[in-house]
Amino acid sequence: MPEQTLHIHLVSDSTGETVHQVARACLAQFTDVKTIEHVWTLVRTPAHLEALFEGLARNPGILLMSIIDQNLRSSIEKTCRSKGVPAVSVLDPVVNMLTTVLGQVMTNLPGGQRRLDTAYFARMAAVDFAVGHDDGMNMGNLKKADMLIVGISRTSKTPTSMYLAHRGYKVANYALVPKVPFPQHYLDGLNIFVVGLTNDPKRLSQIRRTRQAAMQDNANEDYADIDQITDEVRSARRLFASNGWPVIDVTRRSVEETAAAILQYYTKWTETRS
Repeated sequence: MPEQTLHIHLVSDSTGETVHQVARACLAQFTDVKTIEHVWTLVRTPAHLEALFEGLARNPGILLMSIIDQNLRSSIEKTCRSKGVPAVSVLDPVVNMLTTVLGQVMTNLPGGQRRLDTAYFARMAAVDFAVGHDDGMNMGNLKKADMLIVGISRTSKTPTSMYLAHRGYKVANYALVPKVPFPQHYLDGLNIFVVGLTNDPKRLSQIRRTRQAAMQDNANEDYADIDQITDEVRSARRLFASNGWPVIDVTRRSVEETAAAILQYYTKWTETRS
């Protein structure tokens, strides 16, 4: 089939992150579609609506929204019907189900999931922790960590740590260095979840060569050498096995998928200790 082009208007009364993620998740199921996103955030006044409607007139397509105010929603829905633009409120199915199950009325609070509450500050503290415990820093302070990620260079330790931090977990990560023993003593007396990350040596070699080229690093010839990397991977797997740590191969995983796999192991680990 020839590639289709779709204009998609993402409308939110807050940051737009929710409706954007829903759109991306759904569109990932359709191939050969070129999407042109029109992002409308903090839509809370009639003036904002006028700008939105002008945009719809210029580039009709579909509209996904996360709008709490009923008056604004009604206006958007009415305009979309008149223009023949399909529109969906992405939160409605779940909110309606919760209203039925809980027997409570929704609060009608725009951006309610981003309130500056205890959970929000806990997430910010987790992000600060991840930054301060990246790549083996402050290993003597692991008693405050929820988990430790261990792996050789370029196995997505840092982005995975940051992703988990935004989920509220205090994560430290440690980069294994060839011929340098893992500092096992930092774990003495600690009840901490540890997971090992590994990658296919050929894939790692490609990633490292790309990184060296970007950094114009021609001095460290062993860094991207396939034999050296194979030895690193084997050594890392021996370390993981000797400690009984779960191992995740990140070769064909996105950061989000790696984080999800880690959380599955972490949940099982916490359940065995409860």
